[in-house]
Amino acid sequence: MRARISDGQKQFQPAQADGGLDGDRAMRAAHLLQEALDLLGQDSGLPSGPAPDRRDRLLRLPEVQRLTGLGRSVIYQQMRDGMFPRSVKVGPRAASWSEAAIHGWIQQRLAASGHLA
Repeated sequence: MRARISDGQKQFQPAQADGGLDGDRAMRAAHLLQEALDLLGQDSGLPSGPAPDRRDRLLRLPEVQRLTGLGRSVIYQQMRDGMFPRSVKVGPRAASWSEAAIHGWIQQRLAASGHLA
């Protein structure tokens, strides 16, 4: 893969399919790399929550765990204690959380620990 600079940001373009990847897989890989770069290309190192023009979305448990660093049992215990955002039922056996609520909880934790100025 080679990087191409466009409007001050790197964009990955797949090279010729000579490394064992067919064209479709190379394009998918390039697309995923571009999404990762877009996510990492935010101005600050700290996640600032969803962009103001972006709608809220529902996150499933693995994504909530990844964002918070908490395990499943800790998340549910803190929910019971009123210290973590409540989940939203999206099906008979499926729960999800508001992305904005999770980012808000993260910001509160950072502010309480003195990591935000």
